[in-house]
Amino acid sequence: MKIQLALPVLSLLAAPVVVEGSFWQGLRRRVQFDDPPQEVSEDGPPPRTCNPSGMSNYAFLGKDNSERLLLREGVIDSIPSTLCGRNNSKNVILVVGDGMGWEMNRAGAIAKRVVQELESLGCDTKVGCPDNTAAMEAFAGRTLQDYYTEGKGSGLSYQELEGFALVTTTTTVIQAPTDGAHYAPTHSLINGSTADHDNGLGPLALNKCGFAIDFDPADYVIDGGNMVLWNDVLGGKNPWEERYFQENPDTSDGFDPTYIMQHATDSASTAGTYATGHKAAVGMMSVDLYEQDVNTILEDAMACQKAGGVVTSVPVLHATPGAFVTHSNNRKNRDQLRRTFQKVAPTLASGVCGGDYYPYPEDLQSMRNGSLSSSWTFFEQQEGVLAEDFYNGLRDLDPDNGDHVMVCVGGDFSASGEDNMPYRGLDSTYSNRWCSAGIVETDDTDPNNTIPIGVTPNSTICNHYEPEEVAQIPTITEHVQAALDFLSKDDDGFFLMYEQGDVDWAAHANHMDDMLGTMLDIDEAVQAIMNFIQANGGWEKNALYVTADHDHYLTLLPEFPERVAQNLIMGTSHDMTPENNSNKNPWTEAINAGRHSDDSKTQGEHIGDFTTWTPDDVENVGHFWGLRESGGNGWGSHSTRPVPLFYQGDDGCVEALMGAGYQVVGREVPGVEDKIDQVHVHACMLKNLFGL
Repeated sequence: MKIQLALPVLSLLAAPVVVEGSFWQGLRRRVQFDDPPQEVSEDGPPPRTCNPSGMSNYAFLGKDNSERLLLREGVIDSIPSTLCGRNNSKNVILVVGDGMGWEMNRAGAIAKRVVQELESLGCDTKVGCPDNTAAMEAFAGRTLQDYYTEGKGSGLSYQELEGFALVTTTTTVIQAPTDGAHYAPTHSLINGSTADHDNGLGPLALNKCGFAIDFDPADYVIDGGNMVLWNDVLGGKNPWEERYFQENPDTSDGFDPTYIMQHATDSASTAGTYATGHKAAVGMMSVDLYEQDVNTILEDAMACQKAGGVVTSVPVLHATPGAFVTHSNNRKNRDQLRRTFQKVAPTLASGVCGGDYYPYPEDLQSMRNGSLSSSWTFFEQQEGVLAEDFYNGLRDLDPDNGDHVMVCVGGDFSASGEDNMPYRGLDSTYSNRWCSAGIVETDDTDPNNTIPIGVTPNSTICNHYEPEEVAQIPTITEHVQAALDFLSKDDDGFFLMYEQGDVDWAAHANHMDDMLGTMLDIDEAVQAIMNFIQANGGWEKNALYVTADHDHYLTLLPEFPERVAQNLIMGTSHDMTPENNSNKNPWTEAINAGRHSDDSKTQGEHIGDFTTWTPDDVENVGHFWGLRESGGNGWGSHSTRPVPLFYQGDDGCVEALMGAGYQVVGREVPGVEDKIDQVHVHACMLKNLFGL
C-alpha cells in the first residue's frame, strides 16, 4: 500500500522516522501542502529534503516571550522597559493538580457532594453506615446525569471561580519518537538524549545531510513536523466528548480514541511552560529547546523585590515545583537541580525531601547551622514535634528582611520514607487502603527471561502513613496557609505555585481511592486560598489560576455516583480501587514485550493482555482507565487531552487569548479554537503579577 504525502521543506528531521505497528497504521491519511506529493511506504513518512536553512535558526529567529505575545494579541499596548514598580500589580497564585484532567475533577466533585449528602443523612463516612436505610434509598439508581456531564461542573471549591477554559498541553517530538509513541522523547535540538549532558553541553542535532535541525511546529505524525499539536477532530473538541463514553463510537469523521495516548508530555516539560512561557521537550525544566535557561515567573517576581515560593505534596524539586525553582535539561540530573536551585534561591520551598528530588543533605545541614542559616530557616519533620507546633517561629520571619524558608517532611525525614505527604482515601482516613502491587510474568523460553507475557495482581491492605507520622506532618492545607502567611508579608507582593502532586501518582497507579482523597485535599487547600484572597484585597489585589499540567485517561461510567455512595455506606471505600489492581503500566509492559511492532492486534488489545481488572471489577467501581477494550486498569500514563482551567482575578486576559497562537524558537504555532495553551496561562499570570 502506498500513501500520498506532500512534504514541505522548511524543517528537517534528524533521520528517517519509521513509526511501526498499529499506531502508524491508525494514523495514515493524506495531508495537503503546497509542494507536490511524494510516494511513501506505509512504514512512515520519508526523510525531509535536505535544507541548510536551519543551521542559523537560533541566531536569526531568537526567542519570543510573554510580553511580545501580549503585545501581538492586543492585550497590552506596549512593552514597558521594566517589569517592576507598577501599582496595579497583583499577587498571583497558580494551583496545579498534577494530572488533574476534566474527568478527575468530575470524580472529585461527585465524591465530595456524595460525602456531604451522606453526612447530612446521618452517615459517618469514615466508618460507614450499613444500617442507614435512608442513605441506601437516596442513592439507589443515582447516575452521572444527576450531577453534570459537560462543562465547568460544580462541587469543588474552585469550581465556584468565575472563569473556565480549556488548556492544551502538548509538547515537542524532536529527533525521533519513543518506542510505541507512549511519551514524547527526551530530545531537544541538541544532539542525543538530554540525559547525556548538562544544559546545552552538546553539539546541535543534525539531519542526515549534516545540517542543524530546524524546528517545525507542524503536527509531528500527520504533517511531518516535530511538535505535537492538539487536533479537535482526532481528539474531540472537549474532554467530555460523548464518544469517549460509548462502547462503539463513530469514527467516520476521523475521531480516534487512541489519539490522546500518543506522544504524551511529562510534568517537567509542561510545568516549565507554565513557569516560563516557553515550550521544551519531555524531562526539561525551564530551559528552551536549545537548553538555555529561561527566567521563571518566580525569578521575575523576586527580581522585582516580590516574594516567590512553591509548595508541593511530593518531593520539593520534583518535576512541577522544580520547573519553577531550577533550570535543567533533565529532571533527573540531581546535581544540576541542586546548583540551579541554589542560584534561584526562592523565598520559600516546601515539600517532601526524599528520593532524588530535593537539595543535597549537606545543603540542608548548612540551612540548619552553617553558612546558609543566616538567610534560610529550616522547618523539618522531627520525632516528638507535632504538626500543630511544626511552624513555631514562622511568624517572626519576613521576606522583606531577606528571610528564606525551607520545609522538609516525609521521605528521608519520616519513618516510612514515603515520597509524598500523607493523603487520605475517599473516607478521609489514612488507613485501610489497597496497596496495589503486581508481579510481571516473563517468558521462561526467553534465554534472558525478561520478555513480559502478563501481570498477576498481588495487593494487600495497608496504611499509607502510620498514625504517629500523620500526627507529625501538617496537612497540605496547613502548608499552603503557612506559605500564604509568610509570603504575603512582602510589601511588594508575591507569586506562589502550589501543586497537589499525588493526583498524578494515584492516577499512574489507577488507584481511585487514593485519587479521590487527593481531590479532597486540593479542594480544601484551594478553599483556604480563596478565603485568604477575600481577606486580603479580594480579586482587585489577587489572581488565582487552578489547572493541571496534563491529563491521564479516566472514564466514569453512569453508575459511578451510586458506587461511591455504596462503598462509603458499607465502610468499604477502599474498594473503589479493586483488589485486582496491579500498579503496573500495561502499555509499558506491552512495549517491553515488543507489542508496538506487532500489527496482529490493535494497541488496545495488546494493552489488554497486561491488565488485571475483571469485568466485574469495572462494574463494581463504575469507572475504568484507558481504552474500554483494554480492561479496567488499561493505561497508567499521561495523555494529551486538554485540561480545565478555573480562574478569577484575571481581568480578561484569558478570554483575550482564546484561540491565539504563539511562538516556539521563532516559529509560529497556530492556536486552537476556543482553547488556550499553557504558554498563554504564563502570559496572563505575568500580566497580572506585574500590572502590565
